[in-house]
Amino acid sequence: MAKAIHWPRVFREEILAEDSESLFSAFRLGRFYYEGRYWAPDEEVDIRCDHLKIRRAIVRGDLKCCPIKDLSPADLKAQKPSLQTASDVVRFLGTHYNQPVDENTEVTVVYYQNKPVVPEEVESQEDDTGRHF
Repeated sequence: MAKAIHWPRVFREEILAEDSESLFSAFRLGRFYYEGRYWAPDEEVDIRCDHLKIRRAIVRGDLKCCPIKDLSPADLKAQKPSLQTASDVVRFLGTHYNQPVDENTEVTVVYYQNKPVVPEEVESQEDDTGRHF
C-alpha cells in the first residue's frame, strides 16, 4: 500500500471536488511524522477517506512542525474550509484523536497538491441499502 494522507469520511465529497492546482495542508498531532520524515517533497501519495483511496496527490515542500497557535495564515488557508482557524483545528484534532488538544499542542503540517480524480480508481463502500457513501 502506498503512503497516504488520511481524512475522516466527512471530508470525502469535499476532497473529490477539490482542484488540482491549489496547495492543501493536512495537520497531524505531534512530531512523529515530522521527525521520521514520513512524507518527502515531490512524493506521490494516496488521499484516503475512511481508509478508502479516493485520489492521488504530490507532497509539496518540506514538513513543518509547530504548536497550533503558531500555524501561519497560509497553513490555515490551505486547510479544509471548516478548519481555517486555530480554535477549529484544536476542536477537530481533539475530537478526531480523542485526546486533549490545545493551542500549545504540536502538529506536523504536510502540504500537498491533488492530482486529477480518476473515477475508476475512487474506492467506495456500500452500506446495507446498497447506497454509496
